[in-house]
Formats: sequence, C-alpha cells, structure tokens
Amino acid sequence: MKRFLKSNKKDLTFWYTALLLVLSQTAWDQAVVFLSIPLLIHLELNRSVNASLGLKNIFFLKMIIFTGFLVGIVHLAEYDLYYFSRDIMYFIQAPIFIIIGFYMSKNIIHFRELIRIVVLSSLVITVYKLIELVLNPALLTQLGLETRYEYSLSNATALLAFTILFYARICKFKLFENFQEWLILGISLFSVAISFSRTDYFLLLVMILIPLINKAFYILKIYWLTVFVVVVIIFGGFFIKVESSAIEEDTFQSKINHSFNEILVQDYETSFEISQNWRGYEAFLGLTKFSEGNFIEILVGQGFGTVVYTPNWIFNGEMDSLDVLPMFHNGFITVLLKTGLLGLFFFFLFLFKLLKVALKVPVLSFSKLEKLTTMLLQAAVFTVLLLTFVVHGIFTTTTPVLLLIIIGATLKMKTFRGKIIKLN
Repeated sequence: MKRFLKSNKKDLTFWYTALLLVLSQTAWDQAVVFLSIPLLIHLELNRSVNASLGLKNIFFLKMIIFTGFLVGIVHLAEYDLYYFSRDIMYFIQAPIFIIIGFYMSKNIIHFRELIRIVVLSSLVITVYKLIELVLNPALLTQLGLETRYEYSLSNATALLAFTILFYARICKFKLFENFQEWLILGISLFSVAISFSRTDYFLLLVMILIPLINKAFYILKIYWLTVFVVVVIIFGGFFIKVESSAIEEDTFQSKINHSFNEILVQDYETSFEISQNWRGYEAFLGLTKFSEGNFIEILVGQGFGTVVYTPNWIFNGEMDSLDVLPMFHNGFITVLLKTGLLGLFFFFLFLFKLLKVALKVPVLSFSKLEKLTTMLLQAAVFTVLLLTFVVHGIFTTTTPVLLLIIIGATLKMKTFRGKIIKLN
C-alpha cells in the first residue's frame, strides 16, 4: 500500500482518476461523465501510441451510438429534446470510460496501478457502507432484504474488487501485500454476501467458474448459448405463457423463486400482476412499441429520444415517475427500441469481439499478465451480458464505470502485449 502511494504521489492523472472512481459509486455518479471529459482530453493529447489498433475493438459499440443518434436526429421534431439529450448521455459513457481505461494502461506498471486504484476505490465505498454494521454489531443478526435497502448494503463494485484480487492471486500477479490482499478479499466477499442481491450472487458463481473453463471453444459456446437464452426470453414472452404468481412474503427465498416470472417479457392484465412482475412488463411495453414500427424502424430502431408512455390505468390515473419510460431494466429492450435489430446485433458482436480478444493466445508462453487480462476480459463480457439483462447494463445514467475502465485497460494489455515485457 505504501509503495502504491509513493509511486503515484506526483501523478495527478491517477489521483484524479481515483477520485472519479470513488464518486462514480456515490450519489454524485451522474456528474462523473462530465468530470471525465478533461481527463479524456488530457489522455488523448498525451498518448504515446497509435490507439486505432486497440480501439477498433469497440467499433460496434460506436456503431450503436451512431445509429441511435442518426435515427433520433431524423425524428427530433417529434421527440422531446430532453430525452434525446439523456439518451446521448446514456450511450456515450460506455466508450468514454473504456477509452480512458485504454489510455491509462500505457505499460505493465500503469496497468497494475490502475487496477489497484479500482480495487481501492471499491474498498473505500465498501468500508463506508459497512460502517453501520461496525457501529451496531447487533444488525448482523438481522441481516436480510430490509437491512439491504435500509442501510444501502447493495454494492456491485465489491464483487469487481473481489474478482480482480481472486484472479490476480490465481495468476500470482501481485497487487498488494499478502495480508492486504486477503483482507480486501474478505471485506469485499462479506459485502457481496450481505447484499442479498440475486444478480451479485449469480455473478459471483460465474466469476468463480470462469478460471475453470480453459478452452476457448467452450467459452465461445457458452457465450452464444447465453445470447440464445437472452433472445428467447426477450421475444419468447409473446409465445410463452407463464402463470402469474405472487410473492407470498417479502423474503429473499421468495424473490429467488419468482425470478423467472419477473424477467420474462410478458403482458399482464392487472395492476397487482404488473407490480409483481414490473421488469418483465415494462420490457413488454418497450417491445410492443418496437414491434409497432415500420420496416426501417424495426431494422434501425426509433432513435435516441424515443420513450414509452405507461398506460394510465396502471397507476389509477395518478402521476407517477414511471409514467414515462426512457429506458428499461432489460437493457436489451433499450438497445432494440432505440437502435433496432441492427443495434442489438452490433451489441452482441461488440461483446463477441471482446471475447475473441480475450481468447487470443500470444506466440510467447502464457505470462502472469496474459492470464490475468484473459480472465478479466472474459469476466467482463459475461458481467455485461447479465447486467444488461436485469439492471440496465452499460447504457444508463449510472453506468458501471469501474467495470468499463477495466475493459479498456485489459483491451490495451491484450492489444499491445507484443510490445510489453513479459512478467515472469
């Protein structure tokens, strides 16, 4: 830890990045994209290599933004400029933070320092969220869904910190002193455990399994199988009829049992059914509007600025923040509505491209760095897939900044590995 502080005390770029990463996990998260612009400009002006080779891997991500923007411009007279501007902000954050991570990782030293910053920024927020438990240990006997919401114990970045250190130890890629690594691992895992987040629990299982799958063939097969399942759940709701079930009691077990009903994109007839299956129903509204478009709109979407208006009867005619839906918990529906089948295809190709980069094996023997970046990029792809399916994904005002920074950093290391001295 002391070595980390000493090596970066004169590097304002790293300290500014650390500040942004901490802020991205707080109530200031929506300001981070604006605060990151000066950093991006600074890194662009001071980059020492031609970035076109590495950044071509996010070409399809840029095409999604270009498609949504262009179609939105065509329809701008019909749309609210506010929602058009919001959509631009939703979508541009992903490439911005990937590029920042890419530029920050100039070499092995910079890569190591950057992922240290990611881990430490997560630790700061994790410790802050656990302060209530430290001050009031009696809460440990009451942990559950209520404490999760009351004390804001949900903390997705703790899982990222755990994953980075877990993989680093597998690869023997030293980030901190041994005791410090075990301490951070323990704190991060504890934070995940008490979050009572179905998404985080499932992702934790995926992160642990990734190092066990060594062959590229199996990784790619799992990826396309996951894509197939996602597509079936998105479009299958029109054909799959699942009996609506109520959550009998507000417990974690009941939520797990209800998970499939909740995510299936399907229509419901009563306010009660809709409240029980809101994620699936709002996705159904988005898919319905998408299907009502003409051939061109089916192909390229209805553009940035398009929104879905929720039927008044759902809220008994009263005004509600969910009256207008500019985006959806199911981020694939957001991409589909705004950029069409082409945009959805681009999104799957973007993740597939990242996975192909991750699976490239250098001519030289597998180094510690190579192993770590391979596992991190694989983990990032499957994390984005799941997050997009259940909690907006990378196209939202509260985009997963730390994850995107890691994607950019690992892309840089994988792309320019031939120019990097191998770690032994």
